Amino acid sequence: MPAQPSSDNAIPAGFERMPPFGPFHELLGPMYLKRTEGGCIVGLRVETKHCNLGPMMYGGMVCTLADTAATWASKHSRSPPLKVLTTSLSVGMMGNAAPGDWVEARVEILRSGRSVVFSSCHVWCNGKPIAQASAQFQVMGEAAAAAAATGS
Repeated sequence: MPAQPSSDNAIPAGFERMPPFGPFHELLGPMYLKRTEGGCIVGLRVETKHCNLGPMMYGGMVCTLADTAATWASKHSRSPPLKVLTTSLSVGMMGNAAPGDWVEARVEILRSGRSVVFSSCHVWCNGKPIAQASAQFQVMGEAAAAAAATGS
């Protein structure tokens, strides 16, 4: 069950700060990670920087959260971790979130094949679904091997 809202800005139990994927995610964060059997949950506390003029969480931010969570889960769908590239992301919106709300993207890996990973993601806020996403990733190799080849 999704984490329930809190009267303060505390991060729900079991979440740890997620390392950013790069400069873009550093602007959007912080995001938090909770590992689950068969996937993961990525959450964030909605800030005004995540919102449109509504003021509610911008749809593009919901998509980014879903993509970030699905990417992380796909990367860690096998051991050692994979280097993956998003090749398809489809997101349907069902609700919204406001500044101060805790939002989480819950990912299930449907299949982790040799060259493609398929995942499903549901985004929740205050115990209600606000978006559903389907994502597909191309496997580019193992993360450690890719980092060694590029020197990063």
